[in-house]
Amino acid sequence: MPETPRNLMLPIHEQISEALRSRIRSGELPVGSRLPPESTLMEEFGVARGTVRRALRTLNEQGIVQTLQGKGTYIRSGRPEPSIAQTLVGLSESLSYSEKSLTTTVLTQEVVPVSAYPEFPTSVDPAEKLLYLDRIRYLDNVPVARLRNWVRLQLAPGIESTDFVTTALFTALEACVRGRVASGRRTFEAVLADGDIAESLEISTIVPLLFLKQVTYLDDGDVVECSDVWMDSQHVTVAMNLVR
Repeated sequence: MPETPRNLMLPIHEQISEALRSRIRSGELPVGSRLPPESTLMEEFGVARGTVRRALRTLNEQGIVQTLQGKGTYIRSGRPEPSIAQTLVGLSESLSYSEKSLTTTVLTQEVVPVSAYPEFPTSVDPAEKLLYLDRIRYLDNVPVARLRNWVRLQLAPGIESTDFVTTALFTALEACVRGRVASGRRTFEAVLADGDIAESLEISTIVPLLFLKQVTYLDDGDVVECSDVWMDSQHVTVAMNLVR
Protein backbone atom coordinates (compact mmCIF):
# COMPACT_ATOMS: atom_id res chain seq x y z
CA MET A 1 0.00 0.00 0.00
CA PRO A 2 1.47 3.44 -0.95
CA GLU A 3 2.46 5.61 1.97
CA THR A 4 -0.05 8.33 2.73
CA PRO A 5 1.60 11.79 2.94
CA ARG A 6 0.89 13.89 6.00
CA ASN A 7 1.38 17.62 5.51
CA LEU A 8 0.18 19.48 8.58
CA MET A 9 -0.11 22.68 6.55
CA LEU A 10 -2.94 21.24 4.43
CA PRO A 11 -6.40 19.98 5.40
CA ILE A 12 -6.74 16.19 5.32
CA HIS A 13 -9.07 16.21 2.30
CA GLU A 14 -6.49 18.19 0.31
CA GLN A 15 -3.77 15.70 1.31
CA ILE A 16 -5.95 12.87 0.03
CA SER A 17 -6.74 14.57 -3.27
CA GLU A 18 -3.04 15.35 -3.77
CA ALA A 19 -2.07 11.73 -3.02
CA LEU A 20 -4.57 10.52 -5.61
CA ARG A 21 -3.39 13.12 -8.14
CA SER A 22 0.19 11.89 -7.68
CA ARG A 23 -0.85 8.30 -8.41
CA ILE A 24 -2.73 9.42 -11.51
CA ARG A 25 0.23 11.46 -12.80
CA SER A 26 2.60 8.53 -12.23
CA GLY A 27 0.35 6.13 -14.15
CA GLU A 28 -0.28 3.96 -11.10
CA LEU A 29 -3.95 4.86 -11.61
CA PRO A 30 -4.31 5.04 -15.42
CA VAL A 31 -6.74 7.23 -17.32
CA GLY A 32 -10.01 5.37 -17.87
CA SER A 33 -9.65 3.20 -14.79
CA ARG A 34 -11.97 3.26 -11.81
CA LEU A 35 -10.86 4.65 -8.47
CA PRO A 36 -11.13 2.36 -5.44
CA PRO A 37 -14.55 2.59 -3.75
CA GLU A 38 -15.11 5.10 -0.95
CA SER A 39 -14.95 2.39 1.72
CA THR A 40 -11.47 1.34 0.53
CA LEU A 41 -10.21 4.93 0.54
CA MET A 42 -11.70 5.49 4.00
CA GLU A 43 -9.78 2.50 5.34
CA GLU A 44 -6.53 3.41 3.57
CA PHE A 45 -6.46 7.04 4.72
CA GLY A 46 -8.12 6.45 8.09
CA VAL A 47 -10.79 9.10 7.59
CA ALA A 48 -14.57 9.43 7.56
CA ARG A 49 -16.69 9.10 4.42
CA GLY A 50 -17.34 12.86 4.32
CA THR A 51 -13.59 13.57 4.09
CA VAL A 52 -13.17 11.13 1.18
CA ARG A 53 -16.14 12.65 -0.61
CA ARG A 54 -14.69 16.15 -0.17
CA ALA A 55 -11.41 14.99 -1.71
CA LEU A 56 -13.24 13.36 -4.64
CA ARG A 57 -15.32 16.49 -5.17
CA THR A 58 -12.08 18.47 -5.54
CA LEU A 59 -10.85 16.03 -8.21
CA ASN A 60 -14.22 16.25 -9.98
CA GLU A 61 -14.03 20.07 -9.97
CA GLN A 62 -10.54 19.90 -11.46
CA GLY A 63 -11.73 17.65 -14.29
CA ILE A 64 -9.39 14.85 -13.23
CA VAL A 65 -12.13 12.35 -12.39
CA GLN A 66 -15.82 11.94 -13.08
CA THR A 67 -18.23 10.39 -10.60
CA LEU A 68 -21.12 8.52 -12.19
CA GLN A 69 -24.13 7.87 -9.99
CA GLY A 70 -24.27 4.19 -9.09
CA LYS A 71 -21.16 3.32 -11.13
CA GLY A 72 -18.24 4.82 -9.22
CA THR A 73 -15.53 7.39 -9.95
CA TYR A 74 -13.43 7.16 -13.11
CA ILE A 75 -10.19 8.90 -14.09
CA ARG A 76 -10.67 11.33 -16.97
CA SER A 77 -7.28 12.99 -17.31
CA GLY A 78 -3.80 13.06 -15.84
CA ARG A 79 -3.27 16.70 -16.81
CA PRO A 80 -5.85 18.89 -15.04
CA GLU A 81 -6.69 22.46 -16.03
CA PRO A 82 -7.47 24.55 -12.93
CA SER A 83 -10.70 26.52 -13.18
CA ILE A 84 -10.00 29.54 -10.99
CA ALA A 85 -12.50 31.52 -13.04
CA GLN A 86 -15.40 29.57 -11.58
CA THR A 87 -14.35 28.02 -8.27
CA LEU A 88 -13.19 29.81 -5.13
CA VAL A 89 -9.66 28.48 -4.84
CA GLY A 90 -6.45 30.40 -4.40
CA LEU A 91 -3.86 30.65 -7.14
CA SER A 92 -1.44 28.44 -5.20
CA GLU A 93 -4.10 25.71 -5.03
CA SER A 94 -4.68 26.00 -8.77
CA LEU A 95 -0.98 25.95 -9.64
CA SER A 96 -0.39 23.00 -7.30
CA TYR A 97 -2.42 20.86 -9.73
CA SER A 98 0.43 21.29 -12.22
CA GLU A 99 3.14 18.67 -12.57
CA LYS A 100 5.74 21.40 -12.05
CA SER A 101 7.30 22.33 -8.72
CA LEU A 102 5.49 25.26 -7.07
CA THR A 103 7.47 27.62 -4.83
CA THR A 104 6.82 31.04 -3.32
CA THR A 105 8.92 34.06 -2.42
CA VAL A 106 7.42 36.53 0.06
CA LEU A 107 8.58 40.05 -0.79
CA THR A 108 6.55 41.84 1.91
CA GLN A 109 4.48 40.63 4.87
CA GLU A 110 3.48 43.40 7.22
CA VAL A 111 0.59 44.88 9.18
CA VAL A 112 -0.56 48.22 7.75
CA PRO A 113 -3.39 50.69 8.50
CA VAL A 114 -6.47 50.35 6.31
CA SER A 115 -5.60 53.79 4.89
CA ALA A 116 -2.63 52.15 3.16
CA TYR A 117 -5.08 50.63 0.67
CA PRO A 118 -7.73 53.27 -0.10
CA GLU A 119 -9.28 50.98 -2.73
CA PHE A 120 -10.43 48.45 -0.09
CA PRO A 121 -13.90 47.51 -1.41
CA THR A 122 -15.99 48.09 1.72
CA SER A 123 -16.40 50.67 4.45
CA VAL A 124 -14.26 49.79 7.47
CA ASP A 125 -13.29 51.51 10.69
CA PRO A 126 -10.25 53.76 10.02
CA ALA A 127 -8.62 52.17 13.08
CA GLU A 128 -8.65 48.70 11.48
CA LYS A 129 -5.43 47.00 10.45
CA LEU A 130 -4.72 44.96 7.33
CA LEU A 131 -2.20 42.23 6.60
CA TYR A 132 -0.41 43.23 3.41
CA LEU A 133 1.22 40.43 1.42
CA ASP A 134 3.34 40.77 -1.71
CA ARG A 135 4.52 37.46 -3.21
CA ILE A 136 5.87 35.81 -6.35
CA ARG A 137 4.85 32.30 -7.44
CA TYR A 138 7.26 30.10 -9.37
CA LEU A 139 6.77 26.91 -11.40
CA ASP A 140 10.05 25.01 -11.80
CA ASN A 141 11.85 28.19 -10.66
CA VAL A 142 10.25 30.29 -13.41
CA PRO A 143 8.27 33.28 -12.04
CA VAL A 144 4.68 33.04 -13.29
CA ALA A 145 2.60 35.28 -11.02
CA ARG A 146 2.87 38.32 -8.75
CA LEU A 147 0.28 38.55 -5.96
CA ARG A 148 -0.67 41.39 -3.64
CA ASN A 149 -3.23 40.68 -0.91
CA TRP A 150 -4.89 42.73 1.80
CA VAL A 151 -6.58 40.85 4.67
CA ARG A 152 -8.68 42.34 7.49
CA LEU A 153 -7.02 41.29 10.74
CA GLN A 154 -10.19 41.96 12.70
CA LEU A 155 -11.85 39.11 10.79
CA ALA A 156 -8.79 36.83 10.61
CA PRO A 157 -6.88 37.34 13.87
CA GLY A 158 -3.45 35.75 14.00
CA ILE A 159 -3.08 35.30 10.24
CA GLU A 160 -0.21 37.80 10.22
CA SER A 161 2.02 35.17 11.90
CA THR A 162 1.55 32.60 9.11
CA ASP A 163 4.53 31.35 7.13
CA PHE A 164 3.29 32.16 3.63
CA VAL A 165 6.30 30.55 1.98
CA THR A 166 4.76 27.17 2.83
CA THR A 167 1.10 28.00 3.47
CA ALA A 168 -1.57 29.02 0.95
CA LEU A 169 -3.55 32.14 1.79
CA PHE A 170 -6.92 30.39 1.62
CA THR A 171 -5.66 27.64 3.93
CA ALA A 172 -4.60 30.29 6.44
CA LEU A 173 -7.89 32.17 6.07
CA GLU A 174 -9.93 29.05 6.75
CA ALA A 175 -7.88 28.40 9.89
CA CYS A 176 -8.16 31.94 11.26
CA VAL A 177 -11.45 33.54 10.22
CA ARG A 178 -14.36 33.96 12.58
CA GLY A 179 -16.96 32.40 10.33
CA ARG A 180 -16.54 30.70 6.98
CA VAL A 181 -14.94 31.75 3.70
CA ALA A 182 -18.04 31.51 1.53
CA SER A 183 -17.78 33.35 -1.77
CA GLY A 184 -15.75 35.65 -3.95
CA ARG A 185 -15.87 37.91 -6.97
CA ARG A 186 -13.15 37.91 -9.62
CA THR A 187 -12.63 40.11 -12.64
CA PHE A 188 -10.09 39.50 -15.39
CA GLU A 189 -8.47 41.80 -17.91
CA ALA A 190 -5.44 41.87 -20.16
CA VAL A 191 -2.79 44.40 -19.15
CA LEU A 192 0.82 45.27 -19.84
CA ALA A 193 3.26 44.96 -16.96
CA ASP A 194 4.68 48.08 -15.38
CA GLY A 195 8.38 48.17 -14.55
CA ASP A 196 8.19 46.59 -11.08
CA ILE A 197 5.86 43.76 -12.13
CA ALA A 198 7.82 43.08 -15.31
CA GLU A 199 11.11 42.94 -13.42
CA SER A 200 9.74 40.53 -10.81
CA LEU A 201 8.35 38.21 -13.51
CA GLU A 202 11.52 38.57 -15.62
CA ILE A 203 9.61 39.70 -18.70
CA SER A 204 9.47 42.68 -21.02
CA THR A 205 6.98 45.48 -20.38
CA ILE A 206 5.40 44.68 -23.78
CA VAL A 207 4.44 41.13 -22.73
CA PRO A 208 0.67 40.87 -22.05
CA LEU A 209 -0.36 39.76 -18.57
CA LEU A 210 -3.63 38.38 -17.26
CA PHE A 211 -4.70 40.63 -14.39
CA LEU A 212 -7.08 39.24 -11.77
CA LYS A 213 -8.81 41.37 -9.16
CA GLN A 214 -10.55 39.49 -6.36
CA VAL A 215 -12.79 40.24 -3.38
CA THR A 216 -13.42 37.43 -0.86
CA TYR A 217 -16.48 37.30 1.42
CA LEU A 218 -17.38 35.45 4.61
CA ASP A 219 -20.74 33.73 5.03
CA ASP A 220 -22.17 36.83 6.74
CA GLY A 221 -21.29 38.99 3.73
CA ASP A 222 -18.28 40.75 5.25
CA VAL A 223 -15.31 41.39 2.96
CA VAL A 224 -12.31 39.59 4.48
CA GLU A 225 -9.70 39.89 1.72
CA CYS A 226 -8.96 41.47 -1.61
CA SER A 227 -6.22 40.70 -4.10
CA ASP A 228 -4.43 41.98 -7.18
CA VAL A 229 -2.75 39.22 -9.20
CA TRP A 230 -0.66 39.50 -12.36
CA MET A 231 -0.17 36.20 -14.25
CA ASP A 232 2.30 35.68 -17.08
CA SER A 233 0.14 34.55 -20.00
CA GLN A 234 3.11 32.68 -21.45
CA HIS A 235 2.93 30.21 -18.57
CA VAL A 236 -0.53 30.45 -16.94
CA THR A 237 -3.95 30.01 -18.53
CA VAL A 238 -7.39 30.08 -16.97
CA ALA A 239 -9.78 27.27 -17.84
CA MET A 240 -13.58 27.29 -17.57
CA ASN A 241 -15.73 24.17 -17.68
CA LEU A 242 -19.16 25.04 -19.05
CA VAL A 243 -22.34 22.94 -18.98
CA ARG A 244 -25.52 23.68 -20.87
